[in-house]
This record gives sequence, structure tokens and C-alpha cells, in this order.
Amino acid sequence: MNANAMSRRKNSLYLIAFFSMIYGWMQAQDTISFSFRKYGFEKVAENEIYNSEVLSDFFERLYQLQKGVNSQVNIVQIGDSHIQADFLSGTVRQHIQHDFGNAGRGLIVPGRVAHTNEPSTIYTTSTANWEAKRLVYSDQPLPIGVGGITVQTLQPDTKLTIKTLSTPFTDYRFNTLTLFYQKDFKSYNIAVKDSLGNNIAYAGGFTFEPYANTSRILLPLSTSQVTLQTLQALPEQNQFTLFGISLENGRKGVLYHSIGVNGAKFKHYNVARYFAEQTTVLHPDLFILSLGTNESLDYPYTDPQLFNYIDQMVESLRVRNPSAKFILTVPADHYRKKTRRNPGLNVIRDTIIRYAQQRNLSYWDLYEAGGGLHSADLYKKYNLIQRDGVHYTKEGYELQGNLLYAALIKAYNVYVSYRHP
Repeated sequence: MNANAMSRRKNSLYLIAFFSMIYGWMQAQDTISFSFRKYGFEKVAENEIYNSEVLSDFFERLYQLQKGVNSQVNIVQIGDSHIQADFLSGTVRQHIQHDFGNAGRGLIVPGRVAHTNEPSTIYTTSTANWEAKRLVYSDQPLPIGVGGITVQTLQPDTKLTIKTLSTPFTDYRFNTLTLFYQKDFKSYNIAVKDSLGNNIAYAGGFTFEPYANTSRILLPLSTSQVTLQTLQALPEQNQFTLFGISLENGRKGVLYHSIGVNGAKFKHYNVARYFAEQTTVLHPDLFILSLGTNESLDYPYTDPQLFNYIDQMVESLRVRNPSAKFILTVPADHYRKKTRRNPGLNVIRDTIIRYAQQRNLSYWDLYEAGGGLHSADLYKKYNLIQRDGVHYTKEGYELQGNLLYAALIKAYNVYVSYRHP
């Protein structure tokens, strides 16, 4: 090889090395840095989304959102009382919207009006007493929709006020509402009023929408409060049955919907009449299924159909949302009867993980990441678990939310690092 050829080869190698360095630097710029307060008992190495490779399409949508190409990513977390309180899911929502953009508060149900607890970021009131049903009471007559909790009034001129409460880190004002309600010839019309009582929008029982039992309402201005008023325009109109409300702001970012019902199990969601079909309206890119605590509390009884219940729920959601990805989560360690160990959790944990592995789904093992065997003792030591031994304090849920987001970002960063341009 002559000197000129050697020089050209050397220059080529320099160029390859240079562009590889530039590409590596660009990839590093795309990763997300995240840290949070730790208590010392967390298992950082075990805190990961297992089988995260199957989430590549979801991570690509997040990446395109980060780059300003994609306008919105939709996540739906479904669970029990741990999610109804929204401390865990709310922590994840705050972090992911900080890093990828805030597209709105997402799906809510009027918890106070339904005579149950509601997240700290919303406040609902009404001029009347509403009938209410949680999906755990399948023998009661009201149908269940996307929110897992239904409220109904039979009275015209009833008012329901919804107010979002922003934090120093999140702005939950909205300019778009999607109402999920029973729309038929018996449904009242709905007037939407601003905080001064002025009518700013209407929804009817027969407005044309692409999805059944929904109305999408655009408001003239962003606001943190609206009031829904039932209007009787025809004699046959005699009820308003509300399944949930999605609040959006029209900006690019993430919508992180949380659906939680006290006492819920996998099987309860499977018998909710409109639940799975209405999730389509949320256009989910990712489902996070966070159930199993209430099944574990049945110990020493273990439902032999649990594997099938999980499968039924996943498949019903997949059929209606074929492009959505799934993460199954394992509950954290907890007690039963306030202070006793709960061996039932090991059975539920094994079933959830076995199902995810057999169906090639991702899963997150909060039990192990949160400290593993008898870690409820450590939650108790640091005042992270409540006296009932099952539910956690606000700080405990925030720790779990931080762990979940850390695991998501770890998997996302791996995807970005190896992503081909």
C-alpha cells in the first residue's frame, strides 16, 4: 500500500471515529436524567421494566414527542385504591410531563360526588345527591364505563362543578373536555358554564361523535373550573349518567390517565359494561395494569382463575387498542389484618410475572424494587405505610411513583442509546 492510499485510509478512519463520536454525543443528549430521594432499602439494580424490548414502539413515540415530531403520547394506568388516590400515578404524571410536555390532567371521575375519595389535583361538588356505583359492586344496576365509577342524577337543572388544582410544577387548566356518559333519547342535554355562570358550551344526547357515549367539547378559553348543568329539552329526557371526563389543554405532551377503584380486582374490570370499549377514546399508547393487592388479601384463598382474569382483561383492551403496549406491575409488600405477613402476595406476584413472561409482555416488580421480602417493615420504619398495613402514606406512594418513573426512564434511555437514526 502506497503512502497516498495509507493517508486516505487513515483519513477515512478518522472520519468514521469522528462521526461515531458525534452520533454518540447526540444520542447521549437525547437521554433523560432522573434522580429522587431514596431511603436506603430500595433495590436500584432490580428496579427495571423487564422485557422492555417489546415497548420499542412506545419509546419511539416518546422520542418523537421529545423531538417535536409527535404531538401527544397517551398512557393509561389502571388499578385499585393505590391508583384511585393518584399519589403514585400522580407522581409519574408530574415527572413525565415535566420531561416530555404537559397535554392536560387527563381522565377524572367526580369522586366526592360519588361519595368516595378523589385525587388532590381535582375538586368536585354538586347541588344534588347523586346515585353512585363502583365497579366492585357488579350486582348494582348502574353501568360502568371508562372511569370505573359511575354517577347518575334523575333531576333536571342539577349542577356538577369540576375544578382542577394546579401545583407549582403543573398547570392543569384545560380548554377541551371529553364527556363519557350514557347518550340516548332519555339523556338530559348538558350546558357547560364558566365560573361566573355563563353558558360557554352545550352537549346533547344525540350530537354526532365518532365514538358512542361521548361528547368532545371545545371551550373558548383555558380554565380551571366548569360546571355541568342538566337540561330537560324533551319530556322523555329523565337522566344523566356520567362515566368520566377527560381534561386536555391542546398542547403537545403526555396525557397520563389514571383509573383506580377502591377494592378492585382484575375480574371486576372484566364485567364492567363499557370499560374496555371506552378506553379506545383515550387513544392509549401504553397500558400500565396495577392490580393484585386485593387478590392477595384473600389469603389463604387464592382464586384459581386469576391467570385467566388477567388474560381476559389484557385481551379485551388489546382488541380495542391493537397498537397499545402493556406493562403489568407487581404490588409492593404489605401486611394483612394490619400487622400480619401476607403470604398471598407471593402467589399473586408469581402469577402476574408468569403471565407477562408467557404472553411476552413487559412487567415491573415493585415488590422486589421496593425492598423485597418483608420490606413492609421498612416502609413502617420510615412512616411510609398507613396503620391498616395495606395502604401507603403520601410519601410512600411518591417513593413508588419515583421508582416506576426511574424504571421507565432507565428503559427509555437504553432504547435511545441503541436507537438507529
